[in-house]
Amino acid sequence: MVAHIGVVSNGDPYVSPVSFVVDGNRVLFRTKPGKRFEALIANPRVSIEACRFDEETGDWISVIVQGRAVERTDPTTTTHTVEMLYDKYVKYMGSPLSSSGFQAMASFPHVVEVSIDEITGMVSGRGLSFRTRPGRL
Repeated sequence: MVAHIGVVSNGDPYVSPVSFVVDGNRVLFRTKPGKRFEALIANPRVSIEACRFDEETGDWISVIVQGRAVERTDPTTTTHTVEMLYDKYVKYMGSPLSSSGFQAMASFPHVVEVSIDEITGMVSGRGLSFRTRPGRL
């Protein structure tokens, strides 16, 4: 599952995909230097949305987290984050150490922690279609 993080960059909203893990009351991810990282350092209030969609049934679930982002540089958190991300995503991407064309994990040097200040969610229920749930499409 991939999420999308919303930040404010120079006064404008900016949304980008992010691979993440949830650890207690925080969301952890790694990122490269760039627009997203610069924006969350300048304005740490962020919103993260993750959803799952079932192609066969049309069912979906969506979770939105509001929180405050901070870069973590302590070895305990950075190592823990890498281990959790690897465990979660290895079955989808193979080893980050392989030559399969994936970017090396070292290319994502910044570990970011987002406190979960507020969390909300929604589900579609079964049978999502125009005829069965016209107000939902």
